[in-house]
Amino acid sequence: MDNALALNQLGFHPTPKQQMELGHGSYEATVNTLAQAVKGRRYIAGDKFTAADIYLGSQIGWGLQCGTLEKRPEFVDYWHGLKGRPANKRAEAFTEKVGAQQAWADN
Repeated sequence: MDNALALNQLGFHPTPKQQMELGHGSYEATVNTLAQAVKGRRYIAGDKFTAADIYLGSQIGWGLQCGTLEKRPEFVDYWHGLKGRPANKRAEAFTEKVGAQQAWADN
C-alpha cells in the first residue's frame, strides 16, 4: 500500500506490466481494495486487534494526516476506531511528554 501511495505522490503511474513487477496495482486499485477491506470493520483480521491493525492503521492514519490518502469514510472510521484505543492514547500522551521535555532541553 505505501508503495502505491508514494508513487502516486511522485506522479508516477505504473503501466500494467510495471504494476506486476512492483507487486501492487495502480493507486486507484490499491485504494479501492483497501477501502473494501476496512469498510464496516473494527479490526482487519477478525474480531480482535492484531499486529495487522498496527501496520495498516499506521499507514491509514499517516496517509490521512499527510494527505497522501483520500479521506474516504471507510478510512476515517477505521482510523478513528484504532486511534481511540487506550494503548494509542497512552502512546500519544508519552510522545507529547517526551516532545515537551526535548523542547525544554533544547532551550
